[in-house]
Amino acid sequence: MSERLRIRFEGDGPDREEELRSLLGWLADDRSLRGHVRLERIAGDRPGRMSPELAAVLAVISTATGVLQLPLAYLAWRESRRHRTPSVTVQVVGADSAEAEDLLRRLRGEDPDDGSGDAGT
Repeated sequence: MSERLRIRFEGDGPDREEELRSLLGWLADDRSLRGHVRLERIAGDRPGRMSPELAAVLAVISTATGVLQLPLAYLAWRESRRHRTPSVTVQVVGADSAEAEDLLRRLRGEDPDDGSGDAGT
């Protein structure tokens, strides 16, 4: 595993800030991530707003446990939002291509060994 993986979650659509706040709260409350994943808010400016909006959530993974637990927490959050499927883009930074692809498969709920599953991340 790379020393630090960064996973950037960005929302899309009119409810993007609400979805990102929901994701951030969900991940922050997940006890299995504590000590393994650091969460950061990425602010963005949008004209006409009094304060910066939440533009992205950055998860910095520093342990192998974090690599295993973050996808589980993310998939549980997506499942909890089934009544309105969130539109979230996921970007892996700081990993070699094989490591990034494996993590993206996990975030999509696919078995990392066979490459099949839901491609809806």
